[in-house]
Amino acid sequence: MFLPLVGLVLVGAMGLWLLGNVRRDQPTPADRPFARAQLPDRPLRIVAFGTSLTVGSFWPERLAADLARCLGHPVTAGRIAKSGAGSDWGLTQVARVLEAQPDIVVVEFAINDADLFGGLSLDTSIARHLQLIGQLTGGEDAPAILLMTTNPVAPGWRSLQRPRLAAYYRSYRALAAQTGSALADLWPRWVAPIGGDGLHPDPEAEAALALPVLMRMVAERYGRACGA
Repeated sequence: MFLPLVGLVLVGAMGLWLLGNVRRDQPTPADRPFARAQLPDRPLRIVAFGTSLTVGSFWPERLAADLARCLGHPVTAGRIAKSGAGSDWGLTQVARVLEAQPDIVVVEFAINDADLFGGLSLDTSIARHLQLIGQLTGGEDAPAILLMTTNPVAPGWRSLQRPRLAAYYRSYRALAAQTGSALADLWPRWVAPIGGDGLHPDPEAEAALALPVLMRMVAERYGRACGA
């Protein structure tokens, strides 16, 4: 009885320590705006490109619908995403993304690159993202890139798998500045429990948090004001 009790106490203490460090490690948001552009003379096309966080999210279709209403212009949203995927997988999907002829590609691979067991070192993750952005933007009619940080991970095993997640999220700031990409820095905005399974947030809560930011940023690209 004594040893299991000690184990529970240690796990609880570890959870509280992780939660405290996650909160202290979170900076203020550092969104980086798009360069200005004109709306295309066809529907505006957005592709969400990433991990299981994108697979199970509600925000892409809702963003398209809300933007269409606000902009008075048709908007479509697609997603190219895979559970467990990181930026290495993203590099194999560049042709597929470009085939959709997107105007904006929303990229999120940091959470899986940060995984100790199936991810990449921080330096390798940065290098892969530079390759990915370069390949997506290297041709004519290149899409604009919106890097997006996502949710923190709840204390416990999933946090232990990603002890340097904050560093991977911060790398998106440097990547955005280096490549001229936009950045939707959602990670610092998570101040409440993420819900879901501890890794994947409740998609309704995620959409409520993400949509005002994404609406504002995309609308500002086209000289409009949408979102809070």
